[in-house]
Amino acid sequence: TLEMTPATVDQGSSNIFRVVLTARTAKPLTALQWELVYGEGLLIEATGIVSGTASETAGKSVTCAARPPEGANHRLICILAGGIKTIPTGPIAIVRFAAAINAPKGDKTVSLEKGRGVTASLEAVPLEGTKTAVTVR
Repeated sequence: TLEMTPATVDQGSSNIFRVVLTARTAKPLTALQWELVYGEGLLIEATGIVSGTASETAGKSVTCAARPPEGANHRLICILAGGIKTIPTGPIAIVRFAAAINAPKGDKTVSLEKGRGVTASLEAVPLEGTKTAVTVR
């Protein structure tokens, strides 16, 4: 399963949250793909998403790219891959984000959608979506 840690940020400031994998021993994953969806007021650059400690342990790196916005929602598609080692439980990505100086205060939802993993035998493993709250102060 994938989860994201909640975060708090002041208007015009930046912070981080983490994408965390809980690995299943029955189907260990060697690569992952997901889409990060967030609304107006939050700023996330594709280059601001870097590998977490679990990814680095497995020799993986994360690469993200912006997709066209869908209404007020922004989307980044991310791929975590490299080598054949399985990905252990732990942080797989660190997401640096900022709140716009004029971002409305309150909770914003960041969603992780369309998650898929791949095993060493190239079996596709769908992953449930998840959400976290980013509180703008």
